[in-house]
Amino acid sequence: MRKYLKMIRRGDLLIILFLMAASFLPLGVFSYHQANAESADNIAVISVDGNVVKEFVLKDDGKTETYVFHDDHGHENVIVREGDQIRMTSADCDDQLCVRMGAKDGIGETIMCLPNRVLVEVRGSQGTTPDDEDEEALDIIS
Repeated sequence: MRKYLKMIRRGDLLIILFLMAASFLPLGVFSYHQANAESADNIAVISVDGNVVKEFVLKDDGKTETYVFHDDHGHENVIVREGDQIRMTSADCDDQLCVRMGAKDGIGETIMCLPNRVLVEVRGSQGTTPDDEDEEALDIIS
């Protein structure tokens, strides 16, 4: 063991410490970006099979809005906006995973009810998610 410790020099330790500190840089940049994005009102988009059926502006105004979605097969989902959060309070699917996902308020967070094909997605106030820019760039290339 001592043989291996003698191989490590002071410069090696400095490089290792620098790389360890630099590995936290993306976390800092992402946190800064999210903190600035949270200051604007977000939009919750409710879509079924890729078609937008309802949008809510998530703002902390103390109001509660309820939207009940019925499809052609008799399925029902109840989506509630309470201030700057949105959640699915009830669904008639068997697994109830969408109800147990809880309230969402951050950009990019989603609630999905797969049996009923309902998606609730929180987007920025401009209506785009960070992945939208990547998808457009891929469309240009392909």
